[in-house]
Amino acid sequence: MQSKFEIKEISDKSDPKLENLALLFEEMYDFMAEQGLMLGLAEQGAQKWLNSIGQGLGRFGILYVCQTDEGVIGFAHGALRLTPDYLGSKKVGVITHVFVKDELRKKGAGRMLVEALEHWFEEQKVASVELQVLAPNDSAIQFWESTGYKKELLQFRKPQKSGR
Repeated sequence: MQSKFEIKEISDKSDPKLENLALLFEEMYDFMAEQGLMLGLAEQGAQKWLNSIGQGLGRFGILYVCQTDEGVIGFAHGALRLTPDYLGSKKVGVITHVFVKDELRKKGAGRMLVEALEHWFEEQKVASVELQVLAPNDSAIQFWESTGYKKELLQFRKPQKSGR
């Protein structure tokens, strides 16, 4: 089944495939809201995200899309960062987003996207790769564990009345 998916790197911020990503990005955030995400997208949030990652593509970040004959069905974005001095200023890969349309999950597309990110991180000589998963998203947790990732941190959030 994996052969029907094709992974493409997006290295140019004017690539027409980026137009499809805004809708997928919003779909991802809708799904995460259902899973308990406390922070929603700002107005024009998907476009703001695309603008922000466009500057670093190929240098500090990488974007892959997964497509079929029907078009783009998923994407994965990764970025580089350094740990603080007190942790050795090590280069770390950060998987910021991975999303595959609901009806095509568990068919290999997500794994192919992650493998593409990991290959890029390897080329960048990172010390480790990190990511965040929503705590109630058991399916995602199982996916990441099946690809060799281990639980390390637990993030908490408390909305403040002044920030609403």
